[in-house]
Amino acid sequence: MVGVNFFGNFDLASLAIWLFWGFFALLVYYLQTENMREGYPLETGYGAPAANQGPFPVPKAKTFALPHGQGSVSVPSSENEAAHRRTDLALARTAVSDGFPHAPTGNPMLDGVGPASWTPRSDAPELDGHGNPKILPMAQIEGFHVSAGRDPRGLPLQTGDTEIVGRITDLWIDVPEQLVRYLEVELNSGSRRLLPMTMCKIWADRVRINAITADLVEDIPMTASTAQITKLEEDKISGYIAGGWLYAKGRKRGH
Repeated sequence: MVGVNFFGNFDLASLAIWLFWGFFALLVYYLQTENMREGYPLETGYGAPAANQGPFPVPKAKTFALPHGQGSVSVPSSENEAAHRRTDLALARTAVSDGFPHAPTGNPMLDGVGPASWTPRSDAPELDGHGNPKILPMAQIEGFHVSAGRDPRGLPLQTGDTEIVGRITDLWIDVPEQLVRYLEVELNSGSRRLLPMTMCKIWADRVRINAITADLVEDIPMTASTAQITKLEEDKISGYIAGGWLYAKGRKRGH
């Protein structure tokens, strides 16, 4: 018999459990190092290498081919990290030691810091599986209509200080997901802006966005195109409007 003649008194059950624990340890090591392809090597808040880099070494760079002819990206990479880092933040330290928040030194809404912060993402539209922009205005695509609830097009837009600042003119659709991502508004000045759908409330007679006030709508970041929105523009718009929850003055409650 194999268990008697070949292995003798060797404990096969013990071998099996130790092989499992060895495999599990290697799996944890692999997953942890793969998780270190962004944000590493660690740095202090001032750009210097951190003294404690953690128990695992930074993995060797791996190059990924991006779909639809968008090139390639290598991670971890100091060049890639530098391309996605803002170095002109209008912030000042509030304490000598680390671990304390920084204070805005200018207009935090326009400077994009604190709650209004944004990340320098790629200035190109997010694509679907076929290489087409995912988010498009409903007016430019066929086969979409509002199937339930109040169609907000034509309704006035009311800000958090109860001022009417414009009217909703279109819906921007995430085509693969079949969801409304943005409401397009024509402001009283005649210019157009996009508002994240998740931050708007559609009522029977108006659309209300509580996060910002009338004096802030003209400074909502614009899109370069009237037919698509880039990932960078999405981040700037969402960051700006979300920042209004802290920085907007004159909001009224209960409306």
